[in-house]
Amino acid sequence: MLSLFYSSLVAALATTISAETTTIQGFNAGRETLTLHSAQASIVNVNADATTYALACQSGAPLTECPLPTPVTVTEGTSTYTISAIFATITKGVDIKFTFIQDCDITSSTQGASCSVSMGAKFKAGDMETSTGSSTITSLGSDDIFYMPLTVTAGADKLNAPQATQTPGVAAHNAAVGGAAAAAVAGAALGFL
Repeated sequence: MLSLFYSSLVAALATTISAETTTIQGFNAGRETLTLHSAQASIVNVNADATTYALACQSGAPLTECPLPTPVTVTEGTSTYTISAIFATITKGVDIKFTFIQDCDITSSTQGASCSVSMGAKFKAGDMETSTGSSTITSLGSDDIFYMPLTVTAGADKLNAPQATQTPGVAAHNAAVGGAAAAAVAGAALGFL
């Protein structure tokens, strides 16, 4: 299942800004089995604790370079990383919905991470419906951590905005992970998690 490979996606940002482009360095963990050579990021929200962005494929990118069928939401900071995705398709009359959520606690930017991954799939054809799901927790050492550059195509101005250095209150902090929480609620409602 393609969703299995999303555990090697991004966390903990470092940012480089130039006159032409903005590039963020996304924390990657585990074996690099999902290539994202043609991926791009759109910054959604920034505060002192975390940055939230939508990760998507560049227009016209072949699946061999970027196998994301729809954008995924990533929220990350120096010690946390969350990615959530819901993919839906119809194949031969069967409605299929995949849900993927990964939450990581990061120890320093290169020391290690402990990650939980939950995946689910729901299949529906006419009146028949079934679902399946699984979850796991894994620990990653410093040898399993690397960084991947992502070009920012929208929202780069938020990286230098005043709120990017302000620590959010409780309400704002919870809103920053709203995409992941929304995906978790959707996944639970579908019986995935």
